[in-house]
Amino acid sequence: MRKPLLENCQRLRISDVKGAIPGNSTGAVLEVGSQELSIIGRLTNLGNGFRYCFLCPECRRPYESLYSADLGSWQCRRCVGAVYASTRKIRVESGQYENEYRSDY
Repeated sequence: MRKPLLENCQRLRISDVKGAIPGNSTGAVLEVGSQELSIIGRLTNLGNGFRYCFLCPECRRPYESLYSADLGSWQCRRCVGAVYASTRKIRVESGQYENEYRSDY
């Protein structure tokens, strides 16, 4: 089975939902469809605010973007198993890339 292309997946950025996070909050839970997504705030190096990120529901690692392939649940790029389209292109001897895609992905 081929891995999905990242360019074909839906993307949810933390900047898209920043307005739903209460001010100076260290965390929040956001409901997207029927799925609840955890958001955590990390103190910046200067200590003057928070940098927010999603916790991937699958691996529980922090990410600034989550992806959904085939209208499935939101997960990080690693858990979705998505790859960039450029990783499937075949490089020919001239250094140019062909539009054909490798079959091993």
